[in-house]
Amino acid sequence: MKNNILNKKIGELDIVQVLQKIDKGALKVCETEDIKEIEKILETLLYVPNENIKPQIIDTLLDYLSGRFSDISYKIKVFVAYQDTEPCGFIISDLNPEYKSYSRKCGTFGWLHAGNREVCKNLLMKCEAFARENKVRRIRGPINFPKNAMGYGLQTEGFDQPLLYGVAFNNPKSHLYELLSSLGYEVESEYTCVDVMEESWKKGNSLARNLNLCCLTLDELIEKVDDIVELARDSFSTILPDTSGGGRENVLKLIDLAISVPKPYFHHKICYNPYERYIHIPEFIEAWKEADLENMITVFPMALERKTNKLVGMLIGVLDYYQYWNGNYISRVNVHTAMVRKGYNGMGIFSSLNNFGQATNRSMRGITYYEGTAIWTKNSKGVNNERAINSIFPHCKPIRRHVMWQKRI
Repeated sequence: MKNNILNKKIGELDIVQVLQKIDKGALKVCETEDIKEIEKILETLLYVPNENIKPQIIDTLLDYLSGRFSDISYKIKVFVAYQDTEPCGFIISDLNPEYKSYSRKCGTFGWLHAGNREVCKNLLMKCEAFARENKVRRIRGPINFPKNAMGYGLQTEGFDQPLLYGVAFNNPKSHLYELLSSLGYEVESEYTCVDVMEESWKKGNSLARNLNLCCLTLDELIEKVDDIVELARDSFSTILPDTSGGGRENVLKLIDLAISVPKPYFHHKICYNPYERYIHIPEFIEAWKEADLENMITVFPMALERKTNKLVGMLIGVLDYYQYWNGNYISRVNVHTAMVRKGYNGMGIFSSLNNFGQATNRSMRGITYYEGTAIWTKNSKGVNNERAINSIFPHCKPIRRHVMWQKRI
């Protein structure tokens, strides 16, 4: 009798120990708004090829999250996966109201880190449930808000290229491609980044006489913000797979990125006299003579109608903050956005803006590298962006590719 009782107790103890082991190793996914907790997790999990810039990248995300968390009307969730007490996964579900896919409301996931299928599945299930709670039936990603800084898409090519601010990157050894495929997500769109190899495009060396080129000072640019927003809405009225940030708030953030690098970080020693080099292009000479060369925002070249001052075309460049954070001169620019108003296509405006923008930044800021980023090239239905392919690719070399994943939920 005593032996039976003893054996029973030993058996119960074994079961308890097994259950404890199972519980100890169980995966747990939690929601958090604790900035300190998020910071520690990112320090552990976030992959950055250059450790020197990792703290600034984390700070950029934490600043963004702090602002979003403080707005009780904004829909955003941060989910963390723990195995035992160790973080093993991370994701952000951001229902940014400015973000649209094919002009429709769509949820997003971003900053995804998951080393195996179970972690990835549980993180994405949380994002999908959050989207459904808010009556959103599609989810896309990865989109790493703030998008102007961290970019979007899962990188599939170009891992040998130097990092560029505003362009998404991920661990080339990651299995996220296979994991997302196994969880019902499909590659819906492809984006290409291109090295703008040609400094001067022939079509842009003359401009219609009723148009003029310019770069404005900060005060002048602020006065033009509403015009820029209106131009963006007109230029991007075509239904595109991923659009966001055409509003006033986003334009102001792009302006802030253009003015926040101190002037000593521009390599003035390699600059040259633009009036001598471009004497054969009167549109450039005219623009520089009428501008405040010391204070103009060089990464926002514009084309205006002479009589009406109407904004008909514009490029928006983002300086490479990774160089700045490394303590180096700024020599690289992310050509973030190109806009030409409807009815003005085929007039050489885009080419003229490229030529004028490069000439201005090379001669006055010492910037020598330009990369056109996140150029939508095709989608899963076989639709190609012929306009971009025909106007940009002949002058450039594709160097990176990213894909966007989508799922109906």
